[in-house]
Amino acid sequence: MAVKHLFLAILSKRAMHGYELKSAFDQLSSEQWPLNFGQVYTTLTRLERDGLVSVEEVKQEEKPDKKIYSITEEGNRQLDLWLAQETDWSVFHDELSFQLVALECLDRSKAVSLLADYRIYLIRIIRELIMKKAAVKEENSLTGCIFERNIMRAEADLKWVENYLQYREK
Repeated sequence: MAVKHLFLAILSKRAMHGYELKSAFDQLSSEQWPLNFGQVYTTLTRLERDGLVSVEEVKQEEKPDKKIYSITEEGNRQLDLWLAQETDWSVFHDELSFQLVALECLDRSKAVSLLADYRIYLIRIIRELIMKKAAVKEENSLTGCIFERNIMRAEADLKWVENYLQYREK
């Protein structure tokens, strides 16, 4: 996953300390991507090591010093490269495809049963995604678009499962 790139995108707006960065990340992902503070600081350490962010320590009275992270020129360059990169479309490089290939090794009735269960799961996921999309405050936000994309993906899988099950019943 691209946590480091999302951190760079967030830091491209303004410098932040780790807690602010995690809050911004949670807000961007509508809190749908669990990220613990250990991962935040591990990622920031790697970004600093790789020269993609710089760190300034701010002294605080009666509190530990605060580290403020800023994106570097190299960080901006890497972010631009990542954003321009095309993602590969691989027919068999996702978990569902591997599961479907594994179904070829099973008894057909077991495969049909597993896909019938998957159909129920997809219907539940679609409902949840629709509710989450409806809860997005900005009508044209990218977060809403991400929910819409995932609704469409789940609907496509549902259509495929229903076609497969219908074909198997014949």
